[in-house]
Amino acid sequence: MTDTMIKIAGVRFRDNWKVYDFDATDLEVAIGDKVMVDSERGQGLAVIVRLKKQVAPPIPEPVQLEHGLQIEEESSRETEPDAAADATRRAPKILRKVLREATVDDLARDEKNKGHEAEAFKIAQDMIGERELPMKLIRVEYSFDVSRATFYFFSESRIDFRELVKDLAYKLHSRIEMRQIGVRDVARLIGGFGPCGRELCCASFLKNFEPVSIRMAKKQEMVLNPAKISGVCGRLLCCLSYEYDMYDEIKKDVAGMREALVREKKEEEERRISEERREAEERRLAEEKRRLEDRKQQDLRKDKQKEGGQKVEGRPEKRRDLPQDRKPQQASVVPPRERQQQQKQKQEKPQALEQKAEQPPQEGEKAGKRKKRRFWRKKKKGSGQQSDNKPPQGPEKS
Repeated sequence: MTDTMIKIAGVRFRDNWKVYDFDATDLEVAIGDKVMVDSERGQGLAVIVRLKKQVAPPIPEPVQLEHGLQIEEESSRETEPDAAADATRRAPKILRKVLREATVDDLARDEKNKGHEAEAFKIAQDMIGERELPMKLIRVEYSFDVSRATFYFFSESRIDFRELVKDLAYKLHSRIEMRQIGVRDVARLIGGFGPCGRELCCASFLKNFEPVSIRMAKKQEMVLNPAKISGVCGRLLCCLSYEYDMYDEIKKDVAGMREALVREKKEEEERRISEERREAEERRLAEEKRRLEDRKQQDLRKDKQKEGGQKVEGRPEKRRDLPQDRKPQQASVVPPRERQQQQKQKQEKPQALEQKAEQPPQEGEKAGKRKKRRFWRKKKKGSGQQSDNKPPQGPEKS
């Protein structure tokens, strides 16, 4: 069994309205044609904005028993309501039909309805002003058969408009329906141009309003200036949600790259520190090895000096590099026997000096010292007597 193809026409009832799909399989229509469709509120005039073809959904057939009886499938009573709702949601959607192309009479009737809409708008505006209701009337729309009038208004709070509906129904002689809409819907119905210079997205192609948060602007690193990130309606721009998914993915990739870079830098720093520690440990071990070798050499020198009979006093001093004219002459090599004799002579000299100091002075020396003492005593006495007997004399004349 081959799949049947159906033609689906996307139509729009009013400018800036949503696009609804209707089945136009039996008609030859094109984009821009005005057609009459069978809507939930009766017949209506609409404009075709798109056309596409798709496979017709399968039609559920009744189940037949062996005896030829036909029964309908019934869900068991034990099924949960959520499962029933999911089944209803998965069921193929039945599209309404496009009835025919619009005629001249249909277009004339539509123009007449627009005149009735303008008149009803003015009447409702006056009644709202008389009652001082905190609401703003946006648009009035009549059905094609003028049996129902829909009033769209905006208000920040709930309003009791029962008396207003009664007065409008008595005045217009039709069924009245009041619909409160938000600021985004107001911008869609009125239309206009955004800060980008193009027609508003909600008025041109946007079907549904998706939630927009300040997080999207932060993720895209935009300037958080309300005048720059707000639209005509005063809310955040709808276009902030267009590229948010891409920015989110890029941010995740960049975050992963940043983490990899930080991890790589950390590993490199750890390698550098471990290398420095290893080099410091090698230098320390080399220094200890060199010190051990120096100590061994010093011990060997001391052992050699002890074997040669020399007295070792402390560690040898380091020789400084002297200029050529100040370099000490190299000592001649002394045989060990002569070296022992020199050491004995050095040891005997202080002993001889001590013996001389201990020997008593001779008698001749004592007599000479006595004569000198007596001489000086007599001289002192003579000089003292002369000074007492002689009168003071004046200065000598030259």
